[in-house]
Amino acid sequence: MAQAPDIPHRSGRHCGSSAIRDLLEFHGTTLTEAMCFGLGSGLGITYLTLPDAPVPFLVHVRSLGYEERVFQALDVPFAWTSYSSVEEGAQALDGLLDQGRPALLLTDIFHLPYFASRTHFPGHAIVAWQRQPADGCILVTDTERPAPIPVARSDLARARFAELPPFFHAGNLFAPPAIHARLSVERVAEAIRHNARLLLEGGPCAGVAALDTWLADLGCWEREGDWRWTTRFAYQIIERRGTGGGGFRKMYAEFLNEAASADPRISDLQLPQLMTDCAACWTSLALALKAGSESECFPTKLLADALQAVRAAERRYIDAALIY
Repeated sequence: MAQAPDIPHRSGRHCGSSAIRDLLEFHGTTLTEAMCFGLGSGLGITYLTLPDAPVPFLVHVRSLGYEERVFQALDVPFAWTSYSSVEEGAQALDGLLDQGRPALLLTDIFHLPYFASRTHFPGHAIVAWQRQPADGCILVTDTERPAPIPVARSDLARARFAELPPFFHAGNLFAPPAIHARLSVERVAEAIRHNARLLLEGGPCAGVAALDTWLADLGCWEREGDWRWTTRFAYQIIERRGTGGGGFRKMYAEFLNEAASADPRISDLQLPQLMTDCAACWTSLALALKAGSESECFPTKLLADALQAVRAAERRYIDAALIY
């Protein structure tokens, strides 16, 4: 068994960006969490209808396929390895950790005991670092948790398999023997433009068009399921569950400010300020959802006004970013 690796973890805001930051630092590349998030074109808007689910309408504010794009931007070969069974995935992870190779994992927090969650939430990224000889538990690091956490092998193995939209994973794992990252101003610019296109393009349930679909569906939100829980969950997704606030837009504004130090055109186009405005509008929407979850009547007008403000702010940013 290889010597246990040093664990370069510190608290973060978003699971994916903090986990990737930690893995990169272990392999010799130090980037901020905000830079990792921006390189992956992390902003997104997805609107899903899930009939008969506890939350029949689900909003997600991060882009899909984010992890792969971070490594692509750094010119690092990337592919998830997946497995046909829970035990096969567990054995593969055992072997990698025994070689001293930490692994980026996707998990469902429902099966991670330290969350004590009653709600499934797949696609949550963590890093597994080493096995503890005494009890076989696996040490993992996770977003805002300041220190490594021991997780029973069986719990971690189960958490790595999920079939709940919008994230599906079958033991997904990335554990390279080495990472040689290369970052350039051009790659940062490509990431900014790509994220703007992601927000602009897509069907009725993706990007800014998803906001129109959501607006048209407000009557369904009131009639179907428990609208108090639906609105509360949407508030949590936008403001609380690992977004850093403002639907990830606060952290993306930090990325833009950092990138502007290398390319003044970003400031000339006012991209950081426009993104800060987006963050404020998303936070206002989240607070309207929270207030709605605590009210006697469904807040149709309050939510409609907040959604329209978000849409206008997002379009102002997108139009400027596409010029860049």
